[in-house]
Amino acid sequence: MGSVPESRRGAPARGASRAPHLAGEAAADPSALRSHNLGIVMRMLREHGTLTRKDIEHATGLVPASVTNLIADLAARGLVRDQRAGGIEARGRGRPRVTVEQVPDRCLGLAVRIERERLTAELHSSAGLLLDSASRTVSHGWGQPGDVADAIAALIARAESLAAEHGGVLLACTVTAPGPVGGDNRIADTLDFGWGHLDLVGLVRAAGAPESLRIQVINDSRAAALAEHWALARPRPHVTLYVESTSGPSLGGGIVADGRILAGGRGYGGEIGHITVDWRGRSCVCGAIGCVSTYVGPDALLTSARLTDLAQMAGRAAALDELRARLDRGEKRAVDVALRAGDILGAALRSAYDVVNPSAVVLGGYLAGLRRWLEPGIQMQLAPRSEKLAPVTVESGRLGRRAGLVGAARHGLQPMFEDPTVVPLLRADDAAAG
Repeated sequence: MGSVPESRRGAPARGASRAPHLAGEAAADPSALRSHNLGIVMRMLREHGTLTRKDIEHATGLVPASVTNLIADLAARGLVRDQRAGGIEARGRGRPRVTVEQVPDRCLGLAVRIERERLTAELHSSAGLLLDSASRTVSHGWGQPGDVADAIAALIARAESLAAEHGGVLLACTVTAPGPVGGDNRIADTLDFGWGHLDLVGLVRAAGAPESLRIQVINDSRAAALAEHWALARPRPHVTLYVESTSGPSLGGGIVADGRILAGGRGYGGEIGHITVDWRGRSCVCGAIGCVSTYVGPDALLTSARLTDLAQMAGRAAALDELRARLDRGEKRAVDVALRAGDILGAALRSAYDVVNPSAVVLGGYLAGLRRWLEPGIQMQLAPRSEKLAPVTVESGRLGRRAGLVGAARHGLQPMFEDPTVVPLLRADDAAAG
């Protein structure tokens, strides 16, 4: 099959990329072009739910025969199926309307979050369905992974068994961890656990995880950024900047560009919490001076609000809830702390604005509940640039604590939407049963 054609009206086909041909560059082979077009169809179905073949033809500019062949290929892999609606299609001469939809549980992705004393796992389908959740208690010392790898391998075995019950395929396991994670899947520096340059993927495979399974480790805030981006109303921004305050000591963050995590050349990009706002300021746990986390992070907010004693007695989460309660009551100190935090966070986001030019800023974790008090300072700091160039909306995160798991599962399943041929063809008996 050739490259994606232009529509019959002469405009470029929507949803199809048209890369310039470089001198000396070999033309793309037909199988690569077919994979590309299969991916376009799967992404359209992910976005819209169900489509008719005519919808796909009009959106892509592909001729009917090409669309029919693509749908047949996807159906042979168990990824899509026809659905006959009860109504009569317009001008269809009495024929029932036939749409194409994703098979909701054919491709599955496992997400695992590492916490101090437990692992939490969720099994998601490519259609966004939560099929299973589980947890394992783990024990690991400072700088030592303990039994974490064994527990992850056990969760993978459980997920594979469930996938088989659904007649599906487990495509990926994506593990989220606090702290920076490199593009080589090594956890570079985890302040919570003392892990440094840990090859967790290698340990999980040594614990029995299959070599054929794609296993990745990503930063938990980057995963949450991806999930919150996709939770935004359509049309979604091309670039979303996410910043969150969770139960840890620092701010986390991430950047999503065109629906994908923007991690930088070596995987460490998106550390919004470590943008410098005062080069002569406070020392940060990362080793730098004046990071925004030292002013707007949970511990900094609680210190300014005089809630450190409560944090020590009842925990950081309880103290942050008390801060929110005081804000709701309008207590002056709490309001002053939150308004100042908005100014400082806005200064950091202004620096990020000039680098990645986001259309939306999403506040996650505890920051979502403080948006009412943070947003005025954020917008005031952004105004000198955003009013002249392009506006920025400020949104509250929608997914709460589950955002990292939702984003990790989505990240793990993304290759299937790029190239559906990674999914094996159904066996003859499976196809007959379907």
